Amino acid sequence: MKNLAGPMLALAALVGGGSAAAQERPGDSASAPIVVEGQKDREAQIRELVEALPPTSVGGHVSRFEAGACPAVLGVPPHQRALAAERMRAVAAATGVPVAGAKCLINVLVIVTPDKKQLIEQLAKRYPSYFGELSRWRIASLARKPGPTALWHRDELFDADGRPLFAAGTETIVQQKTSRSSSRMSDLAHPAYTGSILVVESGALDGLTTTQLADYAAMRTFTGADPDRLSGGKVSTILTVLDTPMGGEVPITLTAWDIAFLKSLYKSDPNRYAPGQRGEIRAGMKKALDAASGGAGG
Repeated sequence: MKNLAGPMLALAALVGGGSAAAQERPGDSASAPIVVEGQKDREAQIRELVEALPPTSVGGHVSRFEAGACPAVLGVPPHQRALAAERMRAVAAATGVPVAGAKCLINVLVIVTPDKKQLIEQLAKRYPSYFGELSRWRIASLARKPGPTALWHRDELFDADGRPLFAAGTETIVQQKTSRSSSRMSDLAHPAYTGSILVVESGALDGLTTTQLADYAAMRTFTGADPDRLSGGKVSTILTVLDTPMGGEVPITLTAWDIAFLKSLYKSDPNRYAPGQRGEIRAGMKKALDAASGGAGG
């Protein structure tokens, strides 16, 4: 997996020096507390949040990071970059997302920019490697997509034991043995994220804190969840933070629902086919939320 921020200086110049898009407040830190609240209609809202995950094909799998995530943020002032990246690492460590060491190759990149479409077009022209195997049509679709964000992932196949199926940078299959066997419910190989890029327009961050930006970015990049796939059932999630009108009520950090979602995704069996894996995630969320509310299921 190539370092997503390899030409960092050139990319930083393309993005710009970074305006204070996200606001700093006294409670802004990597260790900011997570909001815990009750919620009715739990079953329907759990299903709604799980449905925000990327669609899967027949016989497909729900992807996630198998190797360590190494986040970085561009397009905001340097002190906010460090704070946001540190917060994303803290979220990952708290929810079971594998985290790379301190001196890692960046593979989770959040870019704040005044113009999403223009940035994606410039990236495609000057740094096409950022898009991996995405087609020109898919890249153009990302640029034209309504809304202030664009997200894409790079992935690879991993075997049932969580090891890369191909040698790094090649199409040569690594000869590895596994004690597992395929079945109607699970597979011998599955795709996993090896890189993630989220582009956010700075105008959408007005009134938000650096912690809110980092938590939103963590939910998007670590899971692939898309707020556009939420059905409007008002599930409590940081994913709605950019869509709420100015002055509306938004989560100040990741919510208990978000934490349950992340933990359940990363505890689920990636070898299971998507329907079974989504069922595991829903069951894990219900157990976690019931425990958080003292066993109340409503």
